[in-house]
Amino acid sequence: MQKQTSPFQIATYLMGLLVALPFMVILLSWGEIDQEIWGHLLDYLFIDLLTNTLWLILGVGGGVLVLGTALAWLTTMCEFPGRKIFDWALMLPFAIPAYVLAFVMLDLFSYGGPIYNGFQTFFGGMISPPDIQSTGGVITVFVLVFYP
Repeated sequence: MQKQTSPFQIATYLMGLLVALPFMVILLSWGEIDQEIWGHLLDYLFIDLLTNTLWLILGVGGGVLVLGTALAWLTTMCEFPGRKIFDWALMLPFAIPAYVLAFVMLDLFSYGGPIYNGFQTFFGGMISPPDIQSTGGVITVFVLVFYP
């Protein structure tokens, strides 16, 4: 007795093929790498990219270690009003994707944002807010997302 293929199975196979297509294109084009492009990347960009990556690893790792450990110790060892709510609130970064927090921080710190306007009001333009589009800003966003 021969098994019949259902339309659902055919649709599933087609969807799987559609999802796998970009990966197949990458694998098939692997042999056609232009050495000139890789040479340019290695000569001009590789060191900067590697340095930025190492700073991100060290900054986010250290920040998460300090913030996560301090908050875990605080909620475990200390009794204070609202501690149970604080325990649950510390899990909120799991509900917020990193890119959403990045856009929120960008809006808060950019020209016309509330933090930018606050700096202009209180300091009269003598001190500008921190640049959120820097390595330090990215580290800050990642730490706030990944500390739990």
